[in-house]
This record gives sequence, C-alpha cells and structure tokens, in this order.
Amino acid sequence: MQNFEKYLNKLPIIPEVASKILSISDDSQEFSFKTLEEIISVDPMLTSRILKVANSALYARQKEITTLKMAIGLLGFNNIRSLVLLITASQFSKGLSSHSFYDSFWKHSIVTAFISREIFIRTNDRSNQEIAFTLGLLHDIGRVALFNADPSQYTRVLQLAAEKSVNLIGMEREILKYDHQEIGAVVMQHWNLPEIFVDTVREHGILNIQSPHRNIIRKITIADILTNQMGYGELADHDISILDDLIENSALNDDDMTYFREEYASVMEADPLFEECEKLFFDGKE
Repeated sequence: MQNFEKYLNKLPIIPEVASKILSISDDSQEFSFKTLEEIISVDPMLTSRILKVANSALYARQKEITTLKMAIGLLGFNNIRSLVLLITASQFSKGLSSHSFYDSFWKHSIVTAFISREIFIRTNDRSNQEIAFTLGLLHDIGRVALFNADPSQYTRVLQLAAEKSVNLIGMEREILKYDHQEIGAVVMQHWNLPEIFVDTVREHGILNIQSPHRNIIRKITIADILTNQMGYGELADHDISILDDLIENSALNDDDMTYFREEYASVMEADPLFEECEKLFFDGKE
C-alpha cells in the first residue's frame, strides 16, 4: 500500500454516526428503527437538521414532527440514510475553504447522485436506488483529497486538463502520479465503508470492472458521464467512448437516454429534495 497519509490527513474523519448508518446493510436482519434512532440521537446537529427537513415542504404531513422517532417513521430508513450523508457532506464542505472547486465538485456529485438513483428506478432495480444515490454522491471524493493536499497544484491539474482537452484521470497521473479514483478508494477504506463503496470509487469510469458489484458500478459511470454531458461538471473525468458499451449492459434504452439528456434536468431541479440539497450546500442555510 502506498503512503497516502498526506491525502488522508487533510480530510476530516467521517462522523461515527454517518459511518454506522452507511455501514448498515439494506437487508440487515438485525436492523430496527429503534436502533437507527439510538445512533442518530447522539448527534444534536444531525437530529435538528433531520427534524427541520421532515417539517419542510419536502414531506406532506398533518402535524408538526417534533421527535426523531416521528421523523424516522415518516421518512423511512433509505431517506434517512441519504439525508444523513447529505447533511454530513454539507457540513464537511463548510469546514473547508470557500474555493470555487468545492461548489463545482458538490454540484457534480449531487447531480450524479440524483441521476444514479433515477437510472436504477428506470431499469426496475428499485432495491438499489438508495445505495446508488449514496455511491453517486461519493464517487469522486478522491478529488477532494487531492485538492486539499495541495490546492495550487491540483488547480494546475484542472487547468491543464481543460487547456489540453484531455480527461482528468490522465492529467492527475501525469502530474501527481496518483488519480482521484485510487486515492478515493483509500479514503473509503479509511472511513471503514463497505466494499461496494471502495470498489465503485476505484472502478467507475472503466469497462473492465473486476468488482462483483460491476452492474451497479456501470450504472454509476453512466450517471457520471451524463452529469458532465448535462453541464454539471467543468471537465470530463473519463473517456466517453465507453458509454455505448455501458448502456448496452445496463438495461437502459434510447428513450431513457433521451429523457436524461432532454428532460431530466428540469425534473430534478423541481424535486424538493434537490432544492433541499441546494440549501444545504450552496445557500448557507441551516
């Protein structure tokens, strides 16, 4: 294992609450709402934010949601997990500098998360839609590690990739000797997240996927490329020539791709959860 300490030391440790929730399997036989309540309740900031979201226009309700138990009952486990990650990530972002890199990074990551989930819905794989959202949000986290380790050098990498019209991965390797997928996989391991997180971060963007989670990773890659094609990304991370092969193995069809390219942006931006993300990451509102 390479020495990645300079990258890991510049990242905050993912809060224990978020780590525990992200590590809970969807099909865990031991999981209960009571356990989830106990995990979240130790974090007052997270609890208050979840209550605020539960009482927002995002969720129809007949009475005010005043307890975590009520919020969990209303939102359900999958929505709670997505919210925990979003809230944790937004706080993580606010603890970093105000450099424009972060706005661009989080915008791309959030949109990739929404497209990832929609791809799983449209391919009738609803059981994986929430993990897809989480994977989409975290797929490029290695870029944050690289930027934090040396902001001026990574800014130069971004500039050169744009000027030479080459993909970001290649320029990262040329200048830094590492790329954000390699570093990102180490971050996932450092945060003790499940194998699917490590594999997705390491292997998205390629065709020859070794992970047993290859079907999920292919769809995250499609979402990543679509996000850039829709204008939510300043430069391409990967060779888009792989897109046709990925689509062929994903159960997506031409109508689906037309929907994403021509309609989905307006659908997504009208989604109350997307609006909540805008507030969390870009408005500075609590």
